[in-house]
Amino acid sequence: MTVTRLLAAVVLAAGAGLGAAAPAAAEELTQEQFLAAIAQQGVQVGSDEDAVRIAQRMCEIAGDGSGAKLQKAVYYVRDHTKLSKDGVTTFAGIAARVYCPDVLPS
Repeated sequence: MTVTRLLAAVVLAAGAGLGAAAPAAAEELTQEQFLAAIAQQGVQVGSDEDAVRIAQRMCEIAGDGSGAKLQKAVYYVRDHTKLSKDGVTTFAGIAARVYCPDVLPS
């Protein structure tokens, strides 16, 4: 399975239940949603601040969501965490769903 397909599959499974945030509190709610979602999936990445920083940087690397950029973004998560392959994919899927949904494949 390609990285893009795997990421898309995880996003559908792990991102369920993440609602849209009200504009005024979107950033804070987004962070809370992200942290709650990774905790619910049993993904632990150091501190909450580390998890948010890695997720946001992953989205910067993903850029327009092209295959190569998306792959580099997933590798960034792998290289900056001690997560298993499944953990990396779950984290990346949730991060993409919350912080950069525009990079997800249709």
